[in-house]
Amino acid sequence: SSPRARSARSLCCTALTDHWVCTLHTRRRRVLTLFCGATASTNMVRLLAATRLLLERRNFLLATTLASRALATTSPQLQLRPGEATSDDEKTIYFVRHAEGYHNKGERELPNWKSDNLGLDPKYRDARLTPAGVAQSQQLNADLRKRSVPPPELVVVSTLSRTIQTAQTGFKDLPGWPTTFVGTELCRERISVHECDHRRTLTDLRKDFPFVDFALVKDEDDVLWTARKENEPSEMAATLCYERADEFLNWLKNRPERNIAVVAHWVFLKHMFTAHAADPALATNFRNAELRTAALFRGSGKVE
Repeated sequence: SSPRARSARSLCCTALTDHWVCTLHTRRRRVLTLFCGATASTNMVRLLAATRLLLERRNFLLATTLASRALATTSPQLQLRPGEATSDDEKTIYFVRHAEGYHNKGERELPNWKSDNLGLDPKYRDARLTPAGVAQSQQLNADLRKRSVPPPELVVVSTLSRTIQTAQTGFKDLPGWPTTFVGTELCRERISVHECDHRRTLTDLRKDFPFVDFALVKDEDDVLWTARKENEPSEMAATLCYERADEFLNWLKNRPERNIAVVAHWVFLKHMFTAHAADPALATNFRNAELRTAALFRGSGKVE
């Protein structure tokens, strides 16, 4: 391993062995031990998961110490700032959250949505857009026409239907915009237990959305749904979701296109912006069908 990676591990282990760590709850100690074998590239995303949990538990001293020590040793990482690219080594990314789905409508209108775990009902599997969601997508299309947004060379959608429907209507017949889109599992919603995030078979997706290129999706069934749960240490600060967001940004950075549109999901985007936003304004709550323009660049590794 590199000297930087060894330094990161050393500092994390030092934090773990400070005398007041022994007072931590067992679960929090387990989360922190993720850092012991971390490399420089994974240190940041694991740091964020553990630090956020500690802040939620109001252990400010450990959270601050661990964050400052690890941040000081992380290698340059991909970052996002509001606005378009300003140099040849940057990319312009148009991030869009999907329009309203039936699960959003249920959570908003049903008072027992959370108490009765209605989101676990299979009828919400791969939730589609509501009529209001379709209208939001149409409004997105109208707004893009008014703003004359420079057309991207690629539109990326997740493998969940609501992002594809949003892109299908929101980007319909825009001058110069691509007519075929690429689907990937990398930007799907955080994988937990909510049926709205349980994708359908690849056969069904290809039948309903023939204009999407699903070549990057290797499994007919949703293997990730059972093999990879991204809800530890919590659903809103999941280590595996941070790591997938990091992988997704690297995938975007390595593509040849310089202008890319991405239609994804709020909790996934929250993880991505929390870990990579150079401006905290990017990490504020996304509305359904909201578009944010960001420049993707390689920065110092420290999120301000």
